[in-house]
Amino acid sequence: MPAAIALLAAPRRVAEWCWRVWSCIWFQNMPTTPLELARIGVGAALLVNYGLATPYLFVLWGDEGLTPRSLLPRIVDDPWMQSVFFYLTSPWELVAFHAVFLACCAAFALGWRTSWVKWVLLVGELSYLRRDPLITYGVDRILCSLLVIFAVAPIGRALSLDRVREVRRARRRDLDAAPPPYTSRWAGACIRLMQIQMAVLFFYSGVKKIRGDDWYSGDAMWLVFSNLDFYSRFLLDIFASHYWLVAVATYTTILVEIAFPFLIWQRATRPYLLIAAIVLHLQIGIFMGMPYFSFVMIMGHMSFVRPEWLARLGAAWKRAAGAMEMIYDGNCGFCKRSMAWFLAFDGLRQIDIRDYRTRPSPVVASELVDKALYLVRPDGKALPGFEAYRYAVLRVPGMWWMVPLFYVPVLSRLFGHPIYNRIAANRSRLSALTRSAGG
Repeated sequence: MPAAIALLAAPRRVAEWCWRVWSCIWFQNMPTTPLELARIGVGAALLVNYGLATPYLFVLWGDEGLTPRSLLPRIVDDPWMQSVFFYLTSPWELVAFHAVFLACCAAFALGWRTSWVKWVLLVGELSYLRRDPLITYGVDRILCSLLVIFAVAPIGRALSLDRVREVRRARRRDLDAAPPPYTSRWAGACIRLMQIQMAVLFFYSGVKKIRGDDWYSGDAMWLVFSNLDFYSRFLLDIFASHYWLVAVATYTTILVEIAFPFLIWQRATRPYLLIAAIVLHLQIGIFMGMPYFSFVMIMGHMSFVRPEWLARLGAAWKRAAGAMEMIYDGNCGFCKRSMAWFLAFDGLRQIDIRDYRTRPSPVVASELVDKALYLVRPDGKALPGFEAYRYAVLRVPGMWWMVPLFYVPVLSRLFGHPIYNRIAANRSRLSALTRSAGG
């Protein structure tokens, strides 16, 4: 009997072991930061690409352009092929759709309303590609695959304006609040899916090169850059003087593409393979004139960035910037709302805060804080008002977008100080207004 029970239990143990392995591969509890890095880059790439195409909007996708709509059935025999452009009958509708798509690209890169903007980007990208399939190439298909992953992924949870809004809501209730970083098993599955896609792309590219005689003989790089499409006089002069570099460049490219899908998964080798892949695509972008393709591929490789690398980088930056403490008036509603908005961009929590009403500062006298907010630098020096914000925005990465507002020569000091002083002098009235608005 015990032997029979053990025999019956064996398949169950095997199934449980297989499920644990499967879950370990696909469903690790992870933050979304690798996906967010890729999201920012892909959104920026789409914005630049289609933004530069705006002057040629009707040439590329209009009914009187390169591919009239009436000719599409002759080019692609696919009854399931759909595009928003098929339903746009007026020029102004095409312009309106293009404008909305560009706005959504910017919103996607910034991480604003990401939960629905990501679907607009997926539908929009497919619509552009289906409308004129003659001008599409490999990077468009790669982009579509990445956008499908983004569409089902829980993105917008870090490095985004959506995260800023979440933190700001929490800090408006309690300035010391710190919403925990978002993690989920589904985020881990989406990261893994993007990683597998990039590894498969490299593997097939490497295998295809090996099967070609030019790559096998080591002459491929010379033939590539002597081709009119990728002609580079600079590289050809170097290769002609040192032809052995042609073989080195050829075989190194193959080595990276073949080794990448196998060694990128190991913790010890991942940094080296990731750097090699990025360098390879930078060279493709610079020397072969394919910056769009190279940038999209590099963004796809961001899925291999480990969250702990980013955490260590953030900790190193925090140490280098030094400690900062902001002293504010806890009885001023406007001051607290302003602080909540400002600190929502401090993702590394570099700035400590002190309510001088409950904890008087040993550095700044309370009567001074009655007139303006103060920031205490690592060396103990206190900066008032405008200068406090000016010091902080240069050292907190999430606030770098405000640097022009505080560092434009002459204008920042000419207008910054008077505006801040006027706001500080009327903060009681502003606090009353914010209370009435909130009530």
